[in-house]
Amino acid sequence: MERNVKMDNDNTIELFEQGKILARAMDAPGLARDLNTNELSYDFSIWAQECEYAKGEGLEGLSTTLLVSGEKIPTYKGIGFLIDSDKSDVFHIAERDSGSGYGSAGFVANQADHKTLPELANAIRGKHEDIMNEVNINVKENGYVGLFANRAQSERPLAHIILAQKSYELQTGKTLPIYIYDSKTGTLENLNMTLEQKQEFIKGCVDKKVLRSSNIFYQTENDNLINGKAKSMNYFENTKAEKNALNNSISNIEISKDADTIKKMQNLMNAITKQTKQQQNNTLPIQAKLYSVK
Repeated sequence: MERNVKMDNDNTIELFEQGKILARAMDAPGLARDLNTNELSYDFSIWAQECEYAKGEGLEGLSTTLLVSGEKIPTYKGIGFLIDSDKSDVFHIAERDSGSGYGSAGFVANQADHKTLPELANAIRGKHEDIMNEVNINVKENGYVGLFANRAQSERPLAHIILAQKSYELQTGKTLPIYIYDSKTGTLENLNMTLEQKQEFIKGCVDKKVLRSSNIFYQTENDNLINGKAKSMNYFENTKAEKNALNNSISNIEISKDADTIKKMQNLMNAITKQTKQQQNNTLPIQAKLYSVK
């Protein structure tokens, strides 16, 4: 069983079928090099900063795409967040890219086409144009319900979103579930992989050089830009949430004189001790942000 602490009330597929899931596309992570160790890490600073804004006053004018079940709708980028529209303030809806942004006069965009998401969904189903729509929203942290990766022949998008899941958990202590979106069929599916299977997948990607590292890294504006420490971790280390789950699994083992039970408890305790030692050095110096490599 996967040890990550998952979000409660995971009804994302149901929301998708109801036309209430918005895709917030994100850039693939770049690479940052630690100038002290020369190690590479995948940099999720942009993702982390967006989450910081969402946790605070919220994000305004966020550009998203409504996913409609059974319709071929491309996303702006191949990976990103999934947002519950019911937990968002939807204020601008367009059937195509509306060229939205912020200027001196505030939010600017082409004229809206619809007033509600059901209207947009009906228009998409009626036209079958296979184009990306744009929905602008204001949203806070509770609007995020998952992560997505577009179905692709390359293993890299899936590897990136698995690392993104780890980065989000490192930052928030919560694990957003991962979904695979197929823009050619208009379907959304759970990624049914255990933690162990994800680890095997990431290891294979590193071995095949699909990934150049299994390290993750992020730094936000709240970090001191001179003396600050960035959060970092190797994917194969356990986060605090995972360690808590591992500790809980010990308490669930019935205390007895049974040799097998005692052995299980000893193995779990040894695993926790090993993970704690691995995480004693869990920060990258600020120099890691001095330059990135491709």
